[in-house]
Amino acid sequence: MSANKKLVAVAALTLVSGLAHAQSQLKVYGYLESAIGSFKPVGEQSVTKVQSGDMMTSFLGFAGTEDLGGGLKAEFALETFIGVDNGANIQNQAGQYWSRTSHVALSGGFGKIALGQYDTPLFTAGLSYNPFGSSMTYSPTMRHFYNLGSTSSAKLTNLSQTDTGWINSVTYETPTYAGFSGIVQFSPKESANAQNSNSYSVGGSYNGGPLSLMAVYVDAGTSPKIGTAAVSAYPTEFRAANFNASYDFGVLKAFGQHTRFKYYDNAPLSVGKLAGVTQANVWQVGVSVPVTASGRVLASYGAAKYKQVGDDSSDKILSLGYDHALSKRTGLYAAFSTEKLSDFKGGRALAVGVKHSF
Repeated sequence: MSANKKLVAVAALTLVSGLAHAQSQLKVYGYLESAIGSFKPVGEQSVTKVQSGDMMTSFLGFAGTEDLGGGLKAEFALETFIGVDNGANIQNQAGQYWSRTSHVALSGGFGKIALGQYDTPLFTAGLSYNPFGSSMTYSPTMRHFYNLGSTSSAKLTNLSQTDTGWINSVTYETPTYAGFSGIVQFSPKESANAQNSNSYSVGGSYNGGPLSLMAVYVDAGTSPKIGTAAVSAYPTEFRAANFNASYDFGVLKAFGQHTRFKYYDNAPLSVGKLAGVTQANVWQVGVSVPVTASGRVLASYGAAKYKQVGDDSSDKILSLGYDHALSKRTGLYAAFSTEKLSDFKGGRALAVGVKHSF
């Protein structure tokens, strides 16, 4: 082959490779976090720990997109939770390795349709409208949701409720029109047993300038266990109505949330140290205050009032924190939380940690 022909061949291969790369993209990403601190669960003794995922659960992810032409794209994501403190894989309630998400999707001008394990609208609303995000240690909202069973932390301390992402689900996200968008999620019971039932969720949000609003409704059913999983991914029937708002004033960003949970009368819920819970009202207010170009102060107060069979109780949580960015990907934080549950000695958490995104 002549030198000119070789050059033409190399140029052609380079062009084809470039076009393929432009049409299909694959990325590896994740979040790693660990902290040292003193942790005292409600009614228990204080313990010093090196603990992973207090501000957000660590994870490793793989995702890709392919441009199919005409504005249509194929997407996929596989993500698994990681315990950075001990190197463990943290499974979801279905007992699966890809515990954070596992889905394929098509997106375009019509919105997005995803099949597989996908974040619930309630979890998305919960983390988006409080200053501590998805923290299962410091966010009162996530702590209450997790305890109530509307969502579940990756640590799976309480195995009686659903995960933050629904497995075996179909999810549709609308495009955004004038700041408005919506989401619908459905997960079939995948069982012929009349005692099992399907799960549904719908949400709507508005984002316009400094104002953000979101509302979510959930009707969760039950499903059988999968393989050797400790519990079903959908073990409890409940309904939830959730309302959220935030406003960025510039000097601070304010957050507010309210959620009402109703558990079926024939199946009252056992929540940690509480038994026979039939209904709960949960609310949270918080602020995020930038104090430097790289740092912000976080504060949040939330409470849950539980209606129980033969009794009522409440759970109140106050959290304070400081979040400091060392770079776009690395940061430090210090946080404190105190909790008081009716009829039990209070709990608290105090820790400093480092976090890194890649």
